[in-house]
Amino acid sequence: MDDKTSRAHRADQGTGDSPDDELLDEIAALVQHGIVPRLWIFIVGADGSLRRDLQQIDGIPVSPDAHAVLALRGIIGFLLEEDEAVVCVIERPAGAEPSPDDWAWHDAIVAAARGLPGALRGVLLAHRAGVASMG
Repeated sequence: MDDKTSRAHRADQGTGDSPDDELLDEIAALVQHGIVPRLWIFIVGADGSLRRDLQQIDGIPVSPDAHAVLALRGIIGFLLEEDEAVVCVIERPAGAEPSPDDWAWHDAIVAAARGLPGALRGVLLAHRAGVASMG
C-alpha cells in the first residue's frame, strides 16, 4: 500500500513523517477501519519494525471487565521482550469520537502495560472511518 493510500486509512493526519507516524501508517494499513469489537496487539521490535506475529482478541466486551487488566498484562508480558514496545488497537464499528467505554479500554491497556519490561508505544482506535491515536 503506498503512502497516500495508507494515509487515507488513517484518521489523524500528522504534520510530518516521524517514526511514530510511519508506524501508525503501517498499523492503519493492516487494521484499515473498525468492523467488529476486537483488540489488536502489535509488537514493535528494537529496530522500530513490527514483528510478524500479530495477536488479535476477537469479541471483546464493550467495556473491560474486572479481569481485563490482569489478562492483558499476562498476554503482553508473555509477548514482549525487554527491548520491544507494544501498540494496542481497540477496534469497534462506531464513529471516530472515543466513547467512555473506549477510554475504559485505553485505561485498562495502560494499566496492564505499566511496569512491564517493554514500553507501551500507543493505544489506537479503529473506527468506521479509519484508525486514530487515542493520545
